[in-house]
Amino acid sequence: MMHHVPRVFLLALLGVCLIDGGRSAFADSPVDFSQLDGVGSQAPLPPLPFELPKVPSPFDVPSVDNTTFPPPPATLLLPPTTQEERSAPLPIPNDAWLNGIELHVPLEPTDAPPKPKTNGSPRRAPRLAAKPASTKQSKDKDSAFDPDKMPLRVDTSRTIPHANAQDFSPTPIYTESVTHSAEREAWAYDGRWDVPTQHPWVEWGRIFYGDGITPRGKNWFGEYNLARPQFYLYGDFRTGIQAARNAAGRADNWANRLNLDADLRITDTERFHAFVGPLDEGGQFTRWELVDGDLRYRNEMDLTPVTAFFEGDLGVMMGAAAGRNPPFDLPITFGLVPLLFQNGIWMEDAVSGVAISLPARHSRLLNWSNYDATFFAAVDQVNSPAFAENNDAHAIGTAWFIEAYGGYIETGYAYLNDRSDSSRSYHNATFSFTRRYFDRISNSVRVIINTGQDRPEATRTADGGLLLFESSWITASPLRFVPYVNVFYGWDRPQSVARAGVSGGILRNTGINFDTDGLNGFPTIDVTAADTAGGSIGVDLIGEGLDRQVLLEFSYLTPHGDRAIALGDQYAIGARYQFPVSNATLLRFDAMHGWREGERDVYGTRMEYRWKF
Repeated sequence: MMHHVPRVFLLALLGVCLIDGGRSAFADSPVDFSQLDGVGSQAPLPPLPFELPKVPSPFDVPSVDNTTFPPPPATLLLPPTTQEERSAPLPIPNDAWLNGIELHVPLEPTDAPPKPKTNGSPRRAPRLAAKPASTKQSKDKDSAFDPDKMPLRVDTSRTIPHANAQDFSPTPIYTESVTHSAEREAWAYDGRWDVPTQHPWVEWGRIFYGDGITPRGKNWFGEYNLARPQFYLYGDFRTGIQAARNAAGRADNWANRLNLDADLRITDTERFHAFVGPLDEGGQFTRWELVDGDLRYRNEMDLTPVTAFFEGDLGVMMGAAAGRNPPFDLPITFGLVPLLFQNGIWMEDAVSGVAISLPARHSRLLNWSNYDATFFAAVDQVNSPAFAENNDAHAIGTAWFIEAYGGYIETGYAYLNDRSDSSRSYHNATFSFTRRYFDRISNSVRVIINTGQDRPEATRTADGGLLLFESSWITASPLRFVPYVNVFYGWDRPQSVARAGVSGGILRNTGINFDTDGLNGFPTIDVTAADTAGGSIGVDLIGEGLDRQVLLEFSYLTPHGDRAIALGDQYAIGARYQFPVSNATLLRFDAMHGWREGERDVYGTRMEYRWKF
């Protein structure tokens, strides 16, 4: 009986130490442990083997929208514990847990020094040494508690944590995100409603952007390229009234335009597509116009397709024919194909030809994270002021899109061969780089170079180049308040590879005072960039619900060479306002006035109604 006395004594001593240590460890804690369910009337929890870092409360972080929410109660809710669980010894942290903490004091209760470090081993805490148990105690199987086998606690008050131990900051999330709300959780499912959707005029097969699981296709071309036939007829109708004077004279009219897209989808990657404008021909639209006081009707109806092409993936088609997965990706298109590069600045036209692409590639050698390469050849319908007719020239070229060097690169080259007059054949090259600077400025730099026409300089139709700088300021409301500045410098007679008649001039993206409306013949200042320099400065204002737009702009250009088409300086102010009437219709209003030195001023106002289907 006497040999059990020391153990009882040590048990009592250990309980006092645990209680006193628990009180001291949580003396500065803001948590009210007296309110814990099932714990407040019993002994406190044993102390942690380390001291938690003191960090700011996450509820002190202001919400993004300045909405305040009451913080939740700062009571720590823990599950009830039993007396046996509270009396259990604390676990000794292992080496991985203590990695990065260096101990400078002897360990309790032994005075044994830490083990020496080995050369080349990582810096880590020494293992904790326990006092050897006596032979008598180790052989006593009836002992319910052995204090010599109890894990030891580390004195963290004299430890030096690693450099990033205090790298804590308030959680960058909304204040309400750190509290639980049953109503907020249910809102993700209950707070849904149908969004009005405008469906195509003709919708055969699967519903356009319908819901549900895509049904299994038909095995017409192989199990690896299942057919899901669908046909859609969609587009928009535009009607506008204008009172204006453009460079050609008075332009008071009520014009109408109908754009129809017919899309026949065969598989998920192959389709036939055609576009037709039945109310326009040669860039002129069916209209009523006022000429010298007389109201006249102009019939410009034409059912000739503007585009008609096949589009698919050659790798998918070859793989399906062989009964296997696609061996490669090679999108291909041919027919009367629309080609648009660099936002329509370098090329915007539908040409008769073929194009293929190498998509989603990368280059470790050049440090390109992603790039696409497109190769095209046009045999007819190349529209350009550089040639007398749209069937005079052939074109062959390539366009590359590269994500690299912290920005976005667009580059391309084309050779245009005039079949009727080889002296007008020339080379057309482009390069652009787009990126953000200082998280405040979004900028694009573009250059187009024309060279190679073998004829007298005064009669060259494609020569020289164009340099464009397009910049916008990223404000505190980047979607609703966008100031912008676009400037250009053109020399000689720069040309795009090809431009459709309704696409406007090469400067169309410089500002709204350089961009016509594609319907009524709205006036602009000089858009050729021939031996001129200038730019636009403006602001784009978007409604709070992204439901309306106001554009205000001032533009200026000046000639600087003898090949300029503009006779003198030109200034213009312009404004645009548009808003949706419904999910499928909108109203747009435009106004501008341009002062042209040596020529008659241009001005106009217009209203347009657009219905999308």
